[in-house]
Amino acid sequence: MKQDVIDALSGRFPARIPTKETLNHPGIIRRVSGLDPWEDPVRSFSETWRKLSIDIHVGPPGPGTARRPKVPGGTWVEGNWRYADIGVMPTCMQIEYLPGIDKSADDWVYGYDPACDDFDLEAEIAALRRQNAAFRCFYGELAVHYASYYTTLFIWPVVTFGWEPFLCAAATDPERFDRHFWRPWAGISRKHVEALAAVDEEVVFTHDDLAMTTGPVFSPGFYERHVLSRYGRIWEPLARAGKKLVFISDGNIEPFLERLLEFPIAGIMYENPATPFARVLETWGKAGRGFIGGISTQVLTNGTGEEVRAHTREVIERGRAYPGFILSSCGGLYGNIPMENILAYFETRDLLGIPAEL
Repeated sequence: MKQDVIDALSGRFPARIPTKETLNHPGIIRRVSGLDPWEDPVRSFSETWRKLSIDIHVGPPGPGTARRPKVPGGTWVEGNWRYADIGVMPTCMQIEYLPGIDKSADDWVYGYDPACDDFDLEAEIAALRRQNAAFRCFYGELAVHYASYYTTLFIWPVVTFGWEPFLCAAATDPERFDRHFWRPWAGISRKHVEALAAVDEEVVFTHDDLAMTTGPVFSPGFYERHVLSRYGRIWEPLARAGKKLVFISDGNIEPFLERLLEFPIAGIMYENPATPFARVLETWGKAGRGFIGGISTQVLTNGTGEEVRAHTREVIERGRAYPGFILSSCGGLYGNIPMENILAYFETRDLLGIPAEL
């Protein structure tokens, strides 16, 4: 229930451990809902979210988002995108970043003007209100709407240029990169956050991948100078509006756990096991803040049914000692997870007090 999420993000023990899942596994959706997720995506997803007690999730699939793969089990190209069959909704990746920009010069990234990313604030607020109203129309107080603002700051040049051009440019001349990109992008992100602060939703999500699986890609001083020092101003409208901010970051963010506690963040959603679960418990757990995660999709995908049961039990029993624990399989539940393992996961959750109608 939505109230369980609110309680966890408020430092109170909820009536039941809340959960968040990115659900994209056709087998479990078909089994739980009794419906074909491609033929009836709205009802099949909605029934599955409800029966599996998933409290934080996206809205019902829009037209054309749930589609059978063109190459079952493989990949295919459409325009500038490469798609991969990994569930009800395929994943996609750009083949070329900014195809219209001349990349012959070493510093080609500076041919991009971040002013192109600016937007009309009132139009953004109206769009967010429509999305949130549609979600509440479907789910009322049953769930929290998982709709994240993706490019808080650090990740923005990654999604614009790709990792290698970004890292080369930022490392070669960090001050120039800061002036040309991060300074204006920080202002645009604050404007996006102002839009989030203006809507009715109590819980809001912003995302910024600060690290790779192996950890941060720059020195602590670099992050502090160019990224972390700007977070307070970016998020200030949310704190002023009394919103509960959930910060999402993939990769190993262990070096940032204590620093992030200094911001008005109600909870973090992190990649596990890249970020050690024990360190999250020692920091965010003991601080009474929210933390969303715990379940390793590597174990779900490659382990045995018994290993999945043991892992799920251990995570729930350790996490439930802290009020902010929100269970999640980090990354998502995709079609490559063996059916035996995904059933073991939900059966174990059910045995430990998180109901699952299987």
